[in-house]
Amino acid sequence: MDLNQYMGMFLEESREHLQALNRCILDLESDPGNLSVLDEIFRSAHTIKGMSATMGFTAVAELTHEMENILDLLRKGTLQATPDIIDTIFKCVDTLEQLIESIGNNEENTVDTAPLIERLKALAKGEAPVSAPKTTQAASAPEQKVQSSQTTLTLTESEVSVIQEAKHKGLQAYEVQVGLRAGCLLKSARAYMVMSALDEMGDIIRSVPPVDDLEKENFELQFTVIIVTGEEGEKLQATLLSISEIDSALAVPIAISDAPAVEPAKTEAKPEVETPAVEEKHEKAPAHPSGDKKLRGGQSVRVDIDKLDTLLNLVGELVINKTRLEQIGLTHRLTDLVETIEQMDRVTTDLQNVVMKVRMVPVGQVFNRFPRMVRDLSRELNKEINLIVQGEETELDRTVIDEIGDPLVHLLRNSVDHGIEHPDERQAKGKNPVGEVRLIARHEGNNVIILVEDDGKGINPEVIKKKAVSKGLITQQEADKMDANEAVRIVFLPGFSTAEVVTDVSGRGVGMDAVKNKIESLGGMVDVETKINEGSKFKIRLPLTLAIIQALLVKVSEEIYAIPLGSIDSTINITQEDIKTIQNREVILLRGQIIPIIHLADVLNVPNQAAEKQEELFVVIVHLGEHKAGIIVDNLIGQQEIVIKSLGKLLAGIKVMAGATILGNGQVALIIDIGSLMQ
Repeated sequence: MDLNQYMGMFLEESREHLQALNRCILDLESDPGNLSVLDEIFRSAHTIKGMSATMGFTAVAELTHEMENILDLLRKGTLQATPDIIDTIFKCVDTLEQLIESIGNNEENTVDTAPLIERLKALAKGEAPVSAPKTTQAASAPEQKVQSSQTTLTLTESEVSVIQEAKHKGLQAYEVQVGLRAGCLLKSARAYMVMSALDEMGDIIRSVPPVDDLEKENFELQFTVIIVTGEEGEKLQATLLSISEIDSALAVPIAISDAPAVEPAKTEAKPEVETPAVEEKHEKAPAHPSGDKKLRGGQSVRVDIDKLDTLLNLVGELVINKTRLEQIGLTHRLTDLVETIEQMDRVTTDLQNVVMKVRMVPVGQVFNRFPRMVRDLSRELNKEINLIVQGEETELDRTVIDEIGDPLVHLLRNSVDHGIEHPDERQAKGKNPVGEVRLIARHEGNNVIILVEDDGKGINPEVIKKKAVSKGLITQQEADKMDANEAVRIVFLPGFSTAEVVTDVSGRGVGMDAVKNKIESLGGMVDVETKINEGSKFKIRLPLTLAIIQALLVKVSEEIYAIPLGSIDSTINITQEDIKTIQNREVILLRGQIIPIIHLADVLNVPNQAAEKQEELFVVIVHLGEHKAGIIVDNLIGQQEIVIKSLGKLLAGIKVMAGATILGNGQVALIIDIGSLMQ
C-alpha cells in the first residue's frame, strides 16, 4: 500500500498532537497530580504512536512507546511527576518534533533516540511493571446466547461471567458500535486510536472483527467493541467522536441478570443482527451523538490555504463586476438591472462574509507555542516568569496568522531577556520576584490589537538616545530635540540594540527592526510605551482582513482615491478661515479638539490649482488609535465596497499607498494607507 498519499494528514495531525503535548505537560508541571491532564498527554502520545507505526516510522513509534510506559506509571501513581521526569518528557516532545520535521522535509533521520530511550527505561526501572491491557478473547469458549434487545453481538459464557463480576463492582458493560467515515484513510490507524481510547477508560473484552483483522484492515467501515467501564456511555461516545474520521459511535448498555440468561424470543427477528442493519443503526444514532458528530465534522475539515485564496480572489472579482454592473445600471437608467443588482449585492455580501469567516482562525494557534518557549527561556536565564495569555479566541485572517509568529517571538524574547529583571534585583526594587509577561489579543474596530506587556525595568529614553548617537543612527542635535516617546521608538531602527552582550536569546540588533518591517508588510503598525521600573508595552495593530473592505472614495485633482472606512470618524466641510497655524502646523478646532490638517494633494505631489479657488473644503477626519487628523480632499464621491489588490514589487516601496482597487468604471484607484500618512 502506498502511504505517501497519507503523508500530509500524518504530518498535520502529528504537529497538532505535539502542540497539545507541550500545553498539557506545562499544566502537569504546575499541577503534578492532575490525572485528567495525564490522560490527555497519554492520548496524544498514543495517537502519534499509532499513526507513526502504521506509516512505518519506527523511531517515532519506539520513542512514544517508551513515553507511554512512563505516563502509565504516572497515571497509576507508581511514579511522581518530578522535575526530572517533566524535563525528560519535554525532551521526548522536542525529539519527536525533530523526527517529524525531518520526515516532513524528506530528510534522512540523524536524531539518535537511543540515549533518551535508555533514560526513559531507567526512570521506569525498579517500579511496578506496566500491566498489559485486558483484551481477552474467548472465542473458543462455548457460546451462551445472551443479548439485550438493543445489542447485536452474542456473548460467550466467560464474557457473561466477566460482565456479571464487573456489575457487582459497580461497573457497566457496553457494546460500542463504531462507524468510520466513507473514504476513510488509514482505517487501521483509526481503529487503533479507538481501541487505545477505550482501553484508557476500561477493560476491553472483545472486538468484532478481532484485533488482528482490524490491524490488517480486514473490515469495512464498522466494527464493534465490548467494554467494561465505570464511565458513562455518553462519555465513551464523545471521546470516540473526537477522533478524526470517526463518523458514528454508539455505546449500547449490555443488560444481563445475575441468573443464567436465556435468549429472548424475539432477538433473532430483530434486523440489527444482520450486518446491513448495523450500518443502518449507525445512521440512526441518538440525537445527542449526531449533534456532536455534526460539530466535530465541521471542526475536522481541512482545506488547503491556496484553495481558499483562489476562492477569495474569485469573490473579489465578483465584487468588482457587481460594482461595474451597478455603474452601468445607473448610467443607462436600467431599472430592472438595478433591482437585480440589489439582490446580487446581498448574495455577494453573504458569500464574502462566509469566505472571510472560513479564512479566520483564532490567534491561539500562534499563542499556544509561547508558554513552553517562555518557560525554557526563563530557566535558561535563571529568571522566574509567569506568562499570562488572554484573548486566544480572537480571530485573524489566516494569512496574517501565518506571518505574526516570528514578530511575537522577538517581542516575547525581548521582554524575557531585556525587560524582566532577575529575582534578587526585583526584590531589591520592592517587586514580586516572579516577573509577569502578558500576551493579549482583542478586537478594536476593524483591527485586531496584540499586546506584549511586561512589568520589568522599562526602557530608559536617555540610554536609548546615547546609544543611538554612539552608533551614528542619529545626531546629538536630533537626540536633544526628541521627547521620551520619540526616543523610545529608536529601538525600531535597523541595527539598534542596547544589549551589552550578544546572547542566543536576543541582542543582535535585528529583532525590533524585523518586527516593524513584518508588521507593516501586513498593513499593520507597531508602537511601544514604557515607564522606567514599571515595564513596557508593545502594541501591534493588524487589519482584521486583507482582502475586501468598505472604503470612502474621494477625488483629488483628476484622480480618485480610496480611504478605508474603518479609519474614518466623520466628514466635514470647512472654509479657509477655519484653518489655523500652531507651531508651523495647520490645524482645525473640532468639538473642542485640535486636529492637525493634511493636504492629500501635497502628500501625493499632485498639482491642484482648483483647490485654491474653492471656498468650501472637504475634510475627512481619520483616526489611528487615539490620534486624529483631517485629510483635505477636493470632493467626496461616496462609500463603496472595494477589493484590495497588491501594487506589486515595483511599487511596493510607496508607503502612503496600501494597495489599489478597480472601480465600477474599470479605472484603477489607489488606496490610502492611513498609518503611513499620519506618521
